[in-house]
Amino acid sequence: MKNKLGLFATTAALAAIVAGCNSEDSSTTTNNSSKVVVTAEERVIQDQLGRDVTITEDVERVVTGGILPYFSTWYVATNSTKEIVGMHPNSYNAAENSILADISPDVLKADTSFIQNGEVNVEELMNIQPQLYFEISTVEKSIEKLTEAGISTVAVKAIDAAAAEPLATFNSWLKLTGSITGTTERVDKFLAEGEAVQSELDATLAHVADEDKPRALLLYQHSDGTIVVGGANFFGNQWFNATGAIDVAADDVTGRKEVNMEQIYAWNPDIIYITNFTETQPEDLLENKVDGQDWSQVKAVQEGNVYKIPLGIYRWFPPSGDAPLMLKWMAQKNRPELFDYDMVEEIQTYYKNFYEYDVTEEQADKILHPSSDAATQKK
Repeated sequence: MKNKLGLFATTAALAAIVAGCNSEDSSTTTNNSSKVVVTAEERVIQDQLGRDVTITEDVERVVTGGILPYFSTWYVATNSTKEIVGMHPNSYNAAENSILADISPDVLKADTSFIQNGEVNVEELMNIQPQLYFEISTVEKSIEKLTEAGISTVAVKAIDAAAAEPLATFNSWLKLTGSITGTTERVDKFLAEGEAVQSELDATLAHVADEDKPRALLLYQHSDGTIVVGGANFFGNQWFNATGAIDVAADDVTGRKEVNMEQIYAWNPDIIYITNFTETQPEDLLENKVDGQDWSQVKAVQEGNVYKIPLGIYRWFPPSGDAPLMLKWMAQKNRPELFDYDMVEEIQTYYKNFYEYDVTEEQADKILHPSSDAATQKK
């Protein structure tokens, strides 16, 4: 990737690039009335909080923190994970249970020791020698602490809540990354594919009335004592909007919320989708295995419409490079009479075209039916 990093392009308002100056002098660029000194080997980008961040021209050591899916975005944009020298333990857990570990095994070399008790230990992080650190934009105190320690920290927004469709967040991450790495041609290829798939679904679903759409529920986290669902301003809601389903929780839940079985009965969804942030599998509900919860009364369970969301290069529920596949997979589950994708074939074709990797039928089946291991939360 290093030979690509010298190629820079402006990609939307997410990442305004200020090029470095000549090889001997340093220059000063001013933004928001603050001065940033930039050497010949550095330049300034703008992160998703609008902050100026000085980065090196050749980024070779990247660490990703609480923005858990981001490591996979780096891979999508660059076709490489060798630069990922550190990541959050929960990101690592997803990585080692994903096909990305087979495609780009360098991802498993990442250090996780800098996260201790759920927090960034700056001293441990410095030992990894990051050139660039990516963090979720909501933890501003952590971002400030890292910046004060001299670590170039890029704030990334977890979700574009204002967007009606789920590709907006991932697309913004791709554009930001492409502006950092210069790999804009690869980024543009992914953006075009996502737009094409969404347009295909929109054309098919255009004349489907809301009353004819299935009513879906996102089961985000679950145990015998806890039921956490997603609602408005959350990825499940955006996926449902994009694939022809109605979010049963949208009027009652913003983001995610713990609920009880009485609320589940009141919603009585036609379909239930289970994320990879919980160990629960469809058979746990279908066979009514959960102590203290009677799922047999729910329509989705009675009709066998309970599905575990796949896991490819990352969990398909949040933004990932597999987003076009997620659109097809969920659209087919929601409206099988309208969409007849062969998802094994779709995965094989997509991975060959975009990741230059030949997926076996066994690997495709593992993507479509992920184990519970990837859900384990670590500190």
